[in-house]
Amino acid sequence: MMMLPPSILFGLAVGIASIVPTIAQSTCNGQAEYCDRRFSNVTQVGAHDSPFVGSLLSDNQDLSVTQQLDLGIRFLQGQTHKSELDDTILLCHTSCLLEDAGSLESFLTTVKSWMDSNPDEVVTLLLTNGDSLSVSQFGDVFNSSGISDYAFVPSSSPDTLAMDEWPTLRELIGNGTRLVSFLGKQWPGSRVLRSLSDWLSRLWRRCFDRPIHPR
Repeated sequence: MMMLPPSILFGLAVGIASIVPTIAQSTCNGQAEYCDRRFSNVTQVGAHDSPFVGSLLSDNQDLSVTQQLDLGIRFLQGQTHKSELDDTILLCHTSCLLEDAGSLESFLTTVKSWMDSNPDEVVTLLLTNGDSLSVSQFGDVFNSSGISDYAFVPSSSPDTLAMDEWPTLRELIGNGTRLVSFLGKQWPGSRVLRSLSDWLSRLWRRCFDRPIHPR
């Protein structure tokens, strides 16, 4: 068996390491042609009220958040409210008495775990802020879940980023900023949502409901 000198082995290791990022970005969100498109020029399949999973009338989804992502959902929307007991931010459908899907931190931890296992995927979050909590409170939860490591921060922050200034998916993946998050207040008259009007005007919703079977 031929033994290679340590210097050659080291050179091979460095060479392989330099190739890996290129291979990792050969596809972006499942398609090679998406890699050089700006985030603002990519259509994503979204899940309305993605955390509310179950068979109750207040539920919106049949599949878990992880299963949604596995099937190609890349836009997750959810409603948040402050707990009546403490400062915990919960995922609640209109009211926590109607539907409580647990903490925002748990939800974000689930999304982060999926992103850890899928390094070529860009994920978008849109969270409502029904109780008008401060951005810093959400920031604390993003940090504690660990998902802030993936967060994209626009160069124009806090101003709106122009549609033609968004990075490409390849850039988001290469920079490790694969999570694009939007936070809004409730309609109407939300200053935050108005600041995203250029983006939201390009969001189309098509409602598909589950068939109702007689029992």
